Amino acid sequence: MSRSIKKDYLHQILFNVAILMFFGILFFVGTFTDEFISQTLFSPGNTVASVITSLGLIPYFAAPMLFCGALYERAVHSSQQSKAVKVILCVLCVLTALFVGFIGGGSLADKNCFGMLFPSINRNIPVILILSIVFEYPLFFVGYHFAKKTEDKLLVQRIIGLFVILVLAFAVMQGLKYTFNRPRYRTVMLGYDGIGFVPWYTRFEGAAEFSELYGINGDEFLSFPSGHSILSISAMYILPSFSWIFPKLKKHQFMLVMTGFLFGIIIMLTRVMLGAHYLSDVSMGAIIGTVLSLLYTIIQLCVSSRKKKA
Repeated sequence: MSRSIKKDYLHQILFNVAILMFFGILFFVGTFTDEFISQTLFSPGNTVASVITSLGLIPYFAAPMLFCGALYERAVHSSQQSKAVKVILCVLCVLTALFVGFIGGGSLADKNCFGMLFPSINRNIPVILILSIVFEYPLFFVGYHFAKKTEDKLLVQRIIGLFVILVLAFAVMQGLKYTFNRPRYRTVMLGYDGIGFVPWYTRFEGAAEFSELYGINGDEFLSFPSGHSILSISAMYILPSFSWIFPKLKKHQFMLVMTGFLFGIIIMLTRVMLGAHYLSDVSMGAIIGTVLSLLYTIIQLCVSSRKKKA
């Protein structure tokens, strides 16, 4: 591993540590000022914020599509695998891409994304398929095409490392959301009897009962932590990973990390503005995402160190 690459990864690690401290301060502030900040920033129906927040999950679902195509290319042209193994690996890549692409299309049509602007597309299967075909599946072929042009022998290991972090991000998000059951600010503002402001450290009891009583979607009690923040801040490690198959980006690793950070911050702000989350929700989501970014960087540093031995 060259000194410049090692230096880039070390800079990214230091940046992640600094950002972790920054989000930790925001979380502390939010713990005591959540209600006030939400009251100040709440802008229901803000079209600009709604459009921006709808873009927040795109990097998270785009990366697997792109790299499934790259893995497919490596499987097809592998000289170390038997024909049967190649077929199995190729089928796995295609099935994974089909599944993730459909989920990605569904996330775009969800009521927390473009579904809030166009309610009729929420859970609309034909619309989800169209979105997947137009915006998700083509990335598989892009990944396949550009993977053929890179001679990085560690590409498969790098991608697997990224996939582990992406799966971990989703698992942590789901696990924590159903642990706290915090009502979203936009739901609290509707004035339902028994549904008021609840700090993040107090579990809200009776979410299922209130959902049935008032006809509220259960998702309205999944405020903490912010899934959009966890997944959007993943751009901090997703964008630099694009340099694996787009060589021109290799000289701009740190700039890509910074771009991912700014992207995540903007998405976090829109979530608070729309009443979908409190400051503590988005900052905790960002803390989780940054810890995963730090773990990702360490994994990639270890993978790169193998290049010299390979």
